[in-house]
Amino acid sequence: MKAESLPRQVLAQFRALECVQPGDTVCCALSGGADSVCLLRCLLELQEELGVSVTAVHVDHQLRGTESDRDRQFCGQLCASLGVSLEEYTVDVETRAWQEHLSTELAARQCRYEAFSQVQADWIATAHTASDNLETLLHRLIRGSSLHGLTAIPPKNGRILRPLLTTTREQVEAYLAELGQTYVTDSTNLTNLYTRNRIRHRIVPELKQLNPSVERTAAHTITSLCREDDYMTQQTTAAYAQCHTSADMLEHLEQIHPALQTRCLAMLLEEHGLSYDAALLERLMALAVYGGRWNLSRRVYAAAKPGILWIETAPPEPLGEKALLKLGENQIFPGFILYASLIEAENHEKVENVHGKFANSCLDYDKIKGNIFLRLRQPGERIRLPGRAFTSSLKKVIQAQVPQGRRKTLHILADDDGIVFAEYIGAADRAVPDENTRRLLVVEIREEQNDA
Repeated sequence: MKAESLPRQVLAQFRALECVQPGDTVCCALSGGADSVCLLRCLLELQEELGVSVTAVHVDHQLRGTESDRDRQFCGQLCASLGVSLEEYTVDVETRAWQEHLSTELAARQCRYEAFSQVQADWIATAHTASDNLETLLHRLIRGSSLHGLTAIPPKNGRILRPLLTTTREQVEAYLAELGQTYVTDSTNLTNLYTRNRIRHRIVPELKQLNPSVERTAAHTITSLCREDDYMTQQTTAAYAQCHTSADMLEHLEQIHPALQTRCLAMLLEEHGLSYDAALLERLMALAVYGGRWNLSRRVYAAAKPGILWIETAPPEPLGEKALLKLGENQIFPGFILYASLIEAENHEKVENVHGKFANSCLDYDKIKGNIFLRLRQPGERIRLPGRAFTSSLKKVIQAQVPQGRRKTLHILADDDGIVFAEYIGAADRAVPDENTRRLLVVEIREEQNDA
């Protein structure tokens, strides 16, 4: 490849992206390796035609000792010789990997992109090539992937641009050789310790024996997959709008194509910050057909009945089965506080002005028999509601009056004769205040606030 032709190829990529405007600043992510040095030289070649300013950023991962120092010095000297402004960041990859239980590769990537986010530029250009894209495609095929995963490295992601994705590594090296431009080599790229390196050194050469243009062929395949993935994303968005009937639920899944079902399920999980893989999505599809429950993460579950699937969080384990009620704060469920206060009936106006967030109820304190306990509800319990001459199943009253998410953390007050109060339901008939009430037991239930 002649030295002048590769920048034209990069220019075509910029034109196809349709995002860089005259006056913009494009910052080159510069490692010092061949790909990033090639990208910087191409950007400088094109800056006048594009009408942009070109800067660079180098991130020192501190992973290779003196070699990392060499790379940083090389980038500084190169930018100085080319008149390019360079920002430098030093990140602690090993500490992050250890603290967050990440692979070194993933921790390095996260540190690198966090550094990029601090750069004052309209665009960050990274030097991923067609060769990188082929290796990524093969890597994901080996591990297993969805259609979206097989689209490999996107040419644009936010303000990250990858204008070398149609350029092979051989073209990069040929271009630099014609320019007489030096670069540094990461010694870890020469080993087979990493899966990607084994793909690069062993699998790709075999594929090139079968198809010398395999990188270009893969690039065309990825472009086609990207178009199809974009179409599927549009269809999924429309299907999700119909099926996502509440914040935690998907309905009518059986009415959409299975390909859209898996994507809708993935969107629901992503909205709840839950990770997933293909096996889990298949399991949830079956769950939506036959019904059931599946643990997703700690106390978070997917629950379903035919055609409907929702995400639910299991209530925290109670701190005990019951506790003698005392004035002030009482707690039997983590995350909730029951406040009990005793006031004279003539001051009942105070109760009416209690903050609207409280679930408030009043009981005639003098009608309570013996001790009063805050406790869990028990199987088969019944309650006589105010104004009724019969008792009702507490379970049925709860199903009619208590929100689904609070039924397992329902606060019950009981004296020696049974239930006198149930949260959301109120006082039992025998404890309801009347014109003869002298003292009121006021119950306020608050959800604890998380200050984090």
